[in-house]
Amino acid sequence: MTETRVAPLGGLGEVGLNCLAVTADGQTLAVDCGCLFPPSDQPGIDYLIPDLGALFAPGAGLAGVLLTHGHDDHLGAVPHLLRRRPVPVYGTPMTLALLAPRLAERLPEARALLRPVAAGEVVSLGPFRAEFLPVTHSVPGACAVGIESPGGRLLHSGDFKFDPTPVEGVPTDEAALARWGDRGLDLLCCDSTGAATPGRTPSERAVAAPLAAAFGAIPGRVYLATFGSHVHRVAQAIAASRACGRQTVLLGRAVTQAARAARTLGHLRVGPGELVSEPRSRGLPREAVTVVLGGSQGEPGSALWRVAHGLEPHHRVRPGDGVVFSARCIPGSEPAIHRLVGRCLARGATVLPHGTPGLHVSGHPGAGDVAHLLALTRPRHLLPVHGEARHLDAVARVAREEGFGPERVWRLANGESLVLAGGAVTRGPVVPVGRAYVEGDGEGPLDDGLLADRRRLGRAGVAVVRVVLLRGGVDGVTVTLRGVVPPADKPGLTVVEIMHA
Repeated sequence: MTETRVAPLGGLGEVGLNCLAVTADGQTLAVDCGCLFPPSDQPGIDYLIPDLGALFAPGAGLAGVLLTHGHDDHLGAVPHLLRRRPVPVYGTPMTLALLAPRLAERLPEARALLRPVAAGEVVSLGPFRAEFLPVTHSVPGACAVGIESPGGRLLHSGDFKFDPTPVEGVPTDEAALARWGDRGLDLLCCDSTGAATPGRTPSERAVAAPLAAAFGAIPGRVYLATFGSHVHRVAQAIAASRACGRQTVLLGRAVTQAARAARTLGHLRVGPGELVSEPRSRGLPREAVTVVLGGSQGEPGSALWRVAHGLEPHHRVRPGDGVVFSARCIPGSEPAIHRLVGRCLARGATVLPHGTPGLHVSGHPGAGDVAHLLALTRPRHLLPVHGEARHLDAVARVAREEGFGPERVWRLANGESLVLAGGAVTRGPVVPVGRAYVEGDGEGPLDDGLLADRRRLGRAGVAVVRVVLLRGGVDGVTVTLRGVVPPADKPGLTVVEIMHA
């Protein structure tokens, strides 16, 4: 009997590193290939990627990569995959436009491997047929992916919600999802990130009025911090600014690149004079400007971080300004966000932090949305994906409430697999998984010893010993201290001359 194996390589028990390997007839599809930004106890590391070794097992072929949408936690590791195996990458034009800058930095020649698909399009790769089904999320061009495989049918929801009044007017295609249910769906892989929240996720349009009210109450310049790819929120910020007589400027690479791509592809429409260039914004009165920028997670070096620390020459937080956070707080980012909020407050700004009512709505399904997806698709089996343990458990709880027996709901860890065959789903073999670090041009296995050494150096500093040797012996020894707290009686001590011949 022909089988299909489904194995998550990342994204289960964590928010990031999303990657699902689907294997049949010696060929594998990767659904998403994302990264994870490191916690504060991993100094110096740019980001983490999943160990992709399972995609390159001896004798196995990699048919291609299917991307559900353009967020880093779903596509950030693609350049590292393509460096090892140049295979086609499929996604909507907006998704590929958000991937392109990452390729330009690390693997420019790989842009020839990008294959844009329209929502509703079907592509064939080896033994698989995949259909891209449009869904609503916090970035344009998001899709669920339905896969016909030799062992059965599966549907990966991607990140989604049911928004009856989306900003861009492209709702989740419920009819297409229902058609997959009508054909008989063996396995549904369901987004879990918002499932612990009761009810349905509000429409993106619910943010419009609170955002305009917040802008109108700020006497000085408005700084709106959001995710760089949240084009819909950028559109709402422009509309809110227009309502209170402001012009909008974009600051920071991620926000600027995403908005440029969205305008080119028709996802962001801007009226005359509503969006001004950064140089033109410098001469405008503070009360006439809204700055939309990245850094909503407190990332050091981000646009908001630079503004809050006075490192942007023409955009610095001043008394009377307002800093508005319009994004969710990614777990683990709390300390960095609190430090950044404190910095803005110290500079005299009003801060509307994460969680301020009305200023953000999730792009992920609440418990009611999960229940609705189950009703539409009627899967025989369910695999919660994309979330911490509490999120995965929340999807399982919704399924039980909708009548799913425990034998139909699978709670896996990364590396554990399921096998689809003849309408049945069973546990499969464990595949190797792990994490790798990326730092500059370097990449390698995550080494706890290396990280421990870095943390130790960060706490204690370092002493560099310089010894001058001559034929007659030691000419001198100098100890240079970096990051070492000097003795109380020698507060300026940084260099110690130990001996001279």
